[in-house]
Amino acid sequence: MKGVLILNRKKLKRRSFWINTFLLFFIGILTISTFSLMTMATKKDNASTAEANKVTVPTKIMFNTSESDIPGIKIVTETSTDASAPFVLQYPQTEYSTHNKAVFQYIERAKENYLTKTQNGKVEGDLTISYEIISHSSKKYSIALTTNRVIGEASEQQRIESFHWNLETGENFTIKDVLENDSKHLMMLSTLVRHNLYNNSTLSNEFSQDKIRLETQPTWENFDQFVVTDKSITFYFAESEEEIGLVNSIVTTIPLTTINELLAEPFQLLIEEDEVTQAPAETTKKVALTFDDGPNPKTTVQILEILNKYDAKATFFMLGNRVQAYPEIAKQVREEGHEISNHSWNHPDLTKLSTEKVQREIQDTNTIIEMVTGEKSTSFRPPYGAVNAAVRQQTNLPIVLWDVDTLDWQDRDAHQLLVNVKRDVKGGSTILMHDIHQSTADGLDAVLAYLQSEDYTFVKASDL
Repeated sequence: MKGVLILNRKKLKRRSFWINTFLLFFIGILTISTFSLMTMATKKDNASTAEANKVTVPTKIMFNTSESDIPGIKIVTETSTDASAPFVLQYPQTEYSTHNKAVFQYIERAKENYLTKTQNGKVEGDLTISYEIISHSSKKYSIALTTNRVIGEASEQQRIESFHWNLETGENFTIKDVLENDSKHLMMLSTLVRHNLYNNSTLSNEFSQDKIRLETQPTWENFDQFVVTDKSITFYFAESEEEIGLVNSIVTTIPLTTINELLAEPFQLLIEEDEVTQAPAETTKKVALTFDDGPNPKTTVQILEILNKYDAKATFFMLGNRVQAYPEIAKQVREEGHEISNHSWNHPDLTKLSTEKVQREIQDTNTIIEMVTGEKSTSFRPPYGAVNAAVRQQTNLPIVLWDVDTLDWQDRDAHQLLVNVKRDVKGGSTILMHDIHQSTADGLDAVLAYLQSEDYTFVKASDL
């Protein structure tokens, strides 16, 4: 009996071993399967979350293509009627894929930015992109895309982006092609555009005088947003550097007649010979010499001696505080037959001051000039050339700017003074210099000798 019992126990132990092994194997498989299912579920949840957060274009979109008035150009209209994120986008497409790609990429970026900001309809918004095709007689075309966008309670904001191409060859052209890739031409254009923007009374406070100076520095990149016609060239400047659709574009237009000599041949205006011969020679050879920020007891006196040597009359735009400090010098300037004008009391940016402070700057300077010299100011030059409608309303004096900036305040180089004058001067020019710099006094003789050799006559600013 004992032998039988022992035999049965061995069988039971053997049977128990295989059962335990099977159970452990089954539990292992079950654990692995459960972990795999959990991992897959997590991945699926993550994918769902990512898909939910992904910016997607509304599904209710209609495309329409129509012919334009210009052969070879079609107009694409893309409309979303989805109330959550409506938009209407119109843009031209040409026969040239490179040009189309640039336009399409801009459209897609503007659309994606809009949908991101509206969070696919969670925030109310509206987006419109319209187009204008601008032609030039040289078969060169520009497209101006105007983006208007509203997000939530924010006010409507606008951006203008330009694209340029030759309709016959498909080649793009840039501002370099318009200005003969000449850095001197760019510098002259920069000065002119800057003054136009200074005089733009519609600029907001955000587009400050400092920003104007920065945005109009003579670099090609600053002037790459433009359109050109047979009569004018228009430039667009961004009010801020934010993302697409979040900037306001400031616009300024320059007649081509003003910059004709700066233009490359395909863009130049044709001037009839009769027009040239009929131009009065005496007016084309007049220049106004102007000096700012004085008087100075040393350099102003030196400049007066040089002007007398060439029998040249000039206009001195004086600061009130310096007239008060050096009244005898101001009186000498007037006694020698030169013109004295108002340049404010302390040389601030008047566009940043209150009306009361602007009035005080101008009126106090008028008072001290008349008190010292016995004569009233003949004109007014705002510091930095910074002027707007509010400043203009505070004076009845003619406002005089300039078209030749010698940059003597920057270079402080007597030899460079003549270089800069030669580069920019033409008949009817008003030349800006400063009688407080020794380098200007030292370089003036060479400037006047050159101008006289070129048959220019010297006049006061009021004569122009």
